[in-house]
Amino acid sequence: MKKRVLPIIVFLSLAMTSMALPNDSIETTYRNGEFFSQYQTKVKGSGIIASEVTNDLLKDFHNKPNNLFNWALKGLGLQEEKKNELIFVLKSSISDAKTGITHGKFDIIVPHIKTFNDVIVDVIVSKTKYNNGEMKVTANIIYSSLLLKNALGVLTIVPQKNNELLFIASVKIKFGWFFNIFITKKRYKNIVEWRIKKFTENLKEECMHREAVKLSY
Repeated sequence: MKKRVLPIIVFLSLAMTSMALPNDSIETTYRNGEFFSQYQTKVKGSGIIASEVTNDLLKDFHNKPNNLFNWALKGLGLQEEKKNELIFVLKSSISDAKTGITHGKFDIIVPHIKTFNDVIVDVIVSKTKYNNGEMKVTANIIYSSLLLKNALGVLTIVPQKNNELLFIASVKIKFGWFFNIFITKKRYKNIVEWRIKKFTENLKEECMHREAVKLSY
């Protein structure tokens, strides 16, 4: 096991399945205490580049998570952003290579209301690649001491014509008792929804940047 900083916000930034949405659109539904959001966007780039980017996403998450703040988590407004309605103070984690579980610990600050210290979240992050070129990066939160009852996300990358890719990012979340009361539908947009879009856009930009570098040679 190895101690390292855990990028918790990754948990709130992945996808499950495809909805019939127009490109560059995000939609959220709420039912039985559970939020489901989905964002999709077209990316100009090859499956090879997308595979490299998602490989690096998992590699950094498990080995050098601080690197993610330079690209995948850039601009997501973490603990340095004090104006957010919900502030995540990332602390540390222990990653178990045998089980694939990352045990995360962080503080959650609800400004002017309460600070929750040492919140524990256990998550498994993995990638699957199919014969047709489709890829899925899955984040499955299997335990949370306070923040969540459950959460599941998958980033789905689907090859398209003309050297394009379709990125589909969705999040399915059921919050714990306090946050279920605190996070209204309006607050959800301000706390979670925009981060889903920004995280996906970060991956899109990384793919396009690498594609441009590749073509320049």
